[in-house]
Amino acid sequence: MQIKYFSTAWNDIRRSPGWLGKVLLLGLVACIPVFGWIVVFGYLYGWARDIAWGVHAPLPARIFGNEDGKLFSRGFFVLVIAFVFSLLPGVIQLVGLIIGSGPFLFWGGVGHGMGFLSVGMGFVIGLVSLASYFFAVLFAWIGAMRMSIYGRLSAGFQLGKIWAMARRDFGGLLRIVGMALVLVAGVTVACVVLAFGVVLVSMLVGFVVTGGNLNIDAPHLSGPVLGMAVAIGGTSVLLSLCAWFVGMAVAVFVLAMLTRALGYWTRQFDVPAWRGQDDPMPFEVWGAYTPQR
Repeated sequence: MQIKYFSTAWNDIRRSPGWLGKVLLLGLVACIPVFGWIVVFGYLYGWARDIAWGVHAPLPARIFGNEDGKLFSRGFFVLVIAFVFSLLPGVIQLVGLIIGSGPFLFWGGVGHGMGFLSVGMGFVIGLVSLASYFFAVLFAWIGAMRMSIYGRLSAGFQLGKIWAMARRDFGGLLRIVGMALVLVAGVTVACVVLAFGVVLVSMLVGFVVTGGNLNIDAPHLSGPVLGMAVAIGGTSVLLSLCAWFVGMAVAVFVLAMLTRALGYWTRQFDVPAWRGQDDPMPFEVWGAYTPQR
């Protein structure tokens, strides 16, 4: 039976005692540069590892519980894996940008032909870069799950194992990608609405402070205008901080959905039967004895 990643991950989160408070607390922790995301990744990928092992438990009760002693190392390794897998697509994109800027560099000296050629090559390299980012994300996801299961960074860079798992159920990965795109699109719309709300409230505060009289040329309004500026500035800062926190909490929720789905996807590979990270996975052993047709 094909698992419904979105609804299953959502139900696991929703049924966790105090899930909203945990998401908000993780969002607050995520506001801390680098260290905060180490904690968030360590916490959520530990939860994803549990379901990959077949352990159906709610969100861990304590953010900094570190029951297995690998909270911080696991989170740091996830960041390292994501960074390393993003290097090649980044280089390809940079090359595309350089080549694509050819018309601006050689328009006068080489001629229009070279300009059009550089634009075409830049476009092709751009498509290659987009495809490389797509596969880099998939490899980083699977690599992070393998690292979480084995507890070693090297397990996250076994390209042969990662590719074998991806080929085994590429359709499942595409469904998780689709889920991620839907969630990101929803978050983007929410952020736009939130930003519009910040601006609107700030303008409303300014209107109230000045009593609706915005004639800043009038000498007697220098005080109200200054008060309006202070009120708008203070309100904008306060609302921006609140919006930043809410954005972090929403990002944590999206990540929780994604990692839980990845845990379910990994579970199909019979994780309890895995041996060393270099040993064949169960489906590879079974495949070796599958009769050729």
